[in-house]
Amino acid sequence: MESKGNSEPSPKIVKWLTWIIPIVLIGVIFLLKNMRNPVTDVLFYIVCAGVIILVIFSIIKETKSR
Repeated sequence: MESKGNSEPSPKIVKWLTWIIPIVLIGVIFLLKNMRNPVTDVLFYIVCAGVIILVIFSIIKETKSR
């Protein structure tokens, strides 16, 4: 039997998460930037790269949907 649930998340949830996740990550960036030790410096660059990748994929998805 097939499940009655939808296998894909709704577009509203995806759009909401597309805005919330980068905002949270930017907050983490500011927290990491205020702490000064080598580990937080590495984490800072990892989180920055993650935000950039999220933005690029978001732009690609928007252009494909049009």
